[in-house]
Amino acid sequence: MKKKIEPSFDAADALARLGANVRTARLRRAESESALAARLGVSRATIARLERGDGGVSLALAVEALLQYGFGDQLFALADPEQDGVGKRLDALRRPSRGGGAAPPNRIDPTKL
Repeated sequence: MKKKIEPSFDAADALARLGANVRTARLRRAESESALAARLGVSRATIARLERGDGGVSLALAVEALLQYGFGDQLFALADPEQDGVGKRLDALRRPSRGGGAAPPNRIDPTKL
């Protein structure tokens, strides 16, 4: 049996917003839940769960719904490594410097960046 992961407050908020945004896109196109469900190959109840922000809905389904409504650019920009300032700084600190300077420490506290 699958273990149900309880989302954090922020994750639950993000899921609810994502679902509301999919619902808004669907309604603006005057499309029924059943029509979207048929295009995605799922039940109408699954679309309703997606639009409610249910965390148990497949990520693949959410991605498919977003692509159906033209959100590809925003979707592909999610978690873009070029936008990860902390990760980029940590990576730069771990790289050896030219000229053989002192080696950086093995562990760097990201909260001090």
